[in-house]
Amino acid sequence: MRTLEIVIDHLPYPELSPNSRVHWAVKARAVKASKEEIGWLAKAQWHDDKPMVRARISYEFRVKDHRHRDADNLLSACKAYSDGLIEVGVLFNDDSEHLEIGLCDVKQGDSEQTIIRIEEILK
Repeated sequence: MRTLEIVIDHLPYPELSPNSRVHWAVKARAVKASKEEIGWLAKAQWHDDKPMVRARISYEFRVKDHRHRDADNLLSACKAYSDGLIEVGVLFNDDSEHLEIGLCDVKQGDSEQTIIRIEEILK
């Protein structure tokens, strides 16, 4: 069973939150930046391995402050990350037949981070 862990040194862009009321072009730039960032980070570890046909993706959000965070908004803002993982060939598809959502956790940390764990599921 193959696994991949990607650490991004910030939380998802606020423009990607479902509560965001930004112009479509601002959101499109954030989507593009997210896909490119996850693509480079994934390729550095994944190289040209075959995509995971079935996988479970989990998210851990590390925050510096003690503000309450809406975990489902953070999760929704990560859609561009899963799309980027498909584009670079880590994931086969993000439909319910091929991708499960695992844990989504918000924890206190020394810096803001988004940690994405992808585990292959064998049939």
